[in-house]
Amino acid sequence: MMRNPMKNNRGVALFMTLALISVLTAAALEVGRRAGKAASRSTAALELFQARQTAWSGIQLAMAILAADAEKNEIDSLQEDWASPEKLAMAVAALEIPRGSLNLSITDELGKIQVNALLDAYPGNAFNENQRQLWERMLGLIISGDKSRDDRDPAEIINALKDWLDSGDDDAVTGISGAETDYYESLDPPVFCTNGPLTTLDELYFVKGVSDNFLEWGKADMASGLVDNDDLSMTPSGTDVQIGQFFSIHGMAGTRKKKGRFSFSGLININTAGEEVLSFMLPTGMEDEASALVAFRLEQEPDSERFINALDKGWYEQVIQLSEKEKKAFESIITYSSHLFGATAVADLNGRMVTLTGIIKREKQEKTGAWSCRLLELLTK
Repeated sequence: MMRNPMKNNRGVALFMTLALISVLTAAALEVGRRAGKAASRSTAALELFQARQTAWSGIQLAMAILAADAEKNEIDSLQEDWASPEKLAMAVAALEIPRGSLNLSITDELGKIQVNALLDAYPGNAFNENQRQLWERMLGLIISGDKSRDDRDPAEIINALKDWLDSGDDDAVTGISGAETDYYESLDPPVFCTNGPLTTLDELYFVKGVSDNFLEWGKADMASGLVDNDDLSMTPSGTDVQIGQFFSIHGMAGTRKKKGRFSFSGLININTAGEEVLSFMLPTGMEDEASALVAFRLEQEPDSERFINALDKGWYEQVIQLSEKEKKAFESIITYSSHLFGATAVADLNGRMVTLTGIIKREKQEKTGAWSCRLLELLTK
């Protein structure tokens, strides 16, 4: 049987990339050793430097894996190697880095709700109606209607967030519960309202109505039955809420024809979104079906790592039944692929730990048709 030469080329390309990263890692560590001796650095400082170089190698490895993955197919899902902790561990091992000194994970940024997509375009002041409805479903699921137990207000959060993002409306307040610049300037201490897209997720906590607990599950009638109504500090899965699990500030699309305007598509990858995010996306009353979608995505053959179900366009129709109206609304907020990923590399060298988190954009080169990745953001912890 004739082998696919392109597949072989991809394998060779990935092997060469891994080899190069391995060489660069070894070189960087050696430079660190020599620099440490030359400058008489302390052991701790030297180990931190080496740990950072190791973590940086992990980010480079993630970029290589994602670029190679794009050559295989046009969808992105949790069935792929980049989403497998075991496969990533094998790739790290190929770098010949000491066992246990580097841990790598990759997530899909488009598997989350794009906060900035609440507006139709920037600069601007109009809601993206599909996204507004998504926020209404999400907050309607999370926030209890019993104000004696839960004083959070979905309308206040949505209107105030829209006012934080919008511009060009002479600071007009949305609804009766929004908030513009004068409200934030009256606070002690005052808060600067950007009137533009969020640049960090932490900025979300400055918005009127968004308290530290705004994502805590307080519904008394959750059909899942997983919520302890005496403890509103936990998600249904029993883990602490992290806004990074649900939200992303990334996802900006290309600029529009009108000069200077840009937008966020808001499309969520149904192949990678978590169960909670899927429950927010589904029609009201169908949130429990999110677990069935998750199970379908991950179903494997007995005693095998082979996945049973293909996750191509429309696969969800094998799991849930939607009316034509519901299907149209659902299709307006979903996608099956991604071009934005988050990679976290944790390096540990003799107890000196460095965590690097990179936001990676994957794109196809116009001239060559080859896929490559570039780093949009790098955070150090």
